[in-house]
Amino acid sequence: MENAQRDHKAPPPHGAPTYRECPVCGHLSAKPPFVSGQSNCPECGSPGAGRRPFPAERIRRVDSRIRRYHADGEHEVVVILVATFLETLLEDMLARIMAAEGASVKLSAGVLDTQRSVGQRLGKLFPTLTGVQFEDAATQAGFSEFPRHWRALRTERNAFIHDAAFDGQRESLSKETAEQSLALLGQAYALFVHINNRFVAGEKHRLIADPHHGSADQS
Repeated sequence: MENAQRDHKAPPPHGAPTYRECPVCGHLSAKPPFVSGQSNCPECGSPGAGRRPFPAERIRRVDSRIRRYHADGEHEVVVILVATFLETLLEDMLARIMAAEGASVKLSAGVLDTQRSVGQRLGKLFPTLTGVQFEDAATQAGFSEFPRHWRALRTERNAFIHDAAFDGQRESLSKETAEQSLALLGQAYALFVHINNRFVAGEKHRLIADPHHGSADQS
């Protein structure tokens, strides 16, 4: 588990963590030598120039706003925004995996459009793309409880926002649920990095080393 989380760090209590991304293979790391550009990429060996921050500044602004809503006691807003934020991270993750396999932006968008629900994307699309169940990938990253807690968060969110008859409909969302949502948000960054480095950076490195890796037989 230590190896699985070697490029992770605990999220700061009042904001998003800081990673840098290799512009060649997409490897993400929060290790100071990598962030500062002093060390080569451990995945592809590229030097430190051109590494962009992850999460991007616009994502960091959203993260900051969510935390301000929490400080103001806006528990329902926090839960709704975190649930939406996690679904967006999932979509970005799947798009990056498809891009690493050589899919165009148009193709990736078309695939995501046919698999709209979180359940379909986690239960069908993710294992189709990676060969691994999402629950197993989360466990290997050190977050075995993340999928279960994420399902519970979606259930709480849906029970609150849907006005139609809903099993266990909620009239409000508690401070405890909001705090659990923020905990998931912090874990999501580290899980995203682990999955990225395994299925995006690793695949891009293989394609760099062998341009024919994963390509269809043209003969």
